[in-house]
Amino acid sequence: MLAAKNGDSQAFTLIIQGYERRLYQAAYSFLRDMEDAADVVQDTLFRAYKNFNSFDETRPLYPWLYRITKNLCINRVKSRHRHAVGPIITEPVDERSMPEADVLKREECRRIRQCVEGLPEQAREIIMLKHFQECSYAEIAEILEIPPGTVMSRLYNARKLLRKVLEREA
Repeated sequence: MLAAKNGDSQAFTLIIQGYERRLYQAAYSFLRDMEDAADVVQDTLFRAYKNFNSFDETRPLYPWLYRITKNLCINRVKSRHRHAVGPIITEPVDERSMPEADVLKREECRRIRQCVEGLPEQAREIIMLKHFQECSYAEIAEILEIPPGTVMSRLYNARKLLRKVLEREA
């Protein structure tokens, strides 16, 4: 940590290696675009490296990196709206070549993700952090800058809301 804070790029790389995938998942959950998410992760790592000397090493690293990622995603979404980009077109998956159980599981995951994406921002973010980013309650509290008890109650309410949405969509 000390070497990284003193500008050692190799030490910094070793420290953050395990976070790239989680950061990408977080960025993708905000942006829903693979290239934009990858760009945001690169920007996040660049900013983190540039400002690492200001990081308080007594605190967890992921919440700090997540906040940088989230802010960059928010900026990118605002920029998208200013430039009025059209819908993103992705290549369809040929589900005929997949076993039936895989297709059903994939459809169920798609349905759940769509329902999560339709939730209000506060509920969506806390569910994404807990269930898609696999953050602990302490990490979520740090990221959202709220007490752990508030994390638990917001998560409870978000799950309850998601359950209602899923039942309505069934």
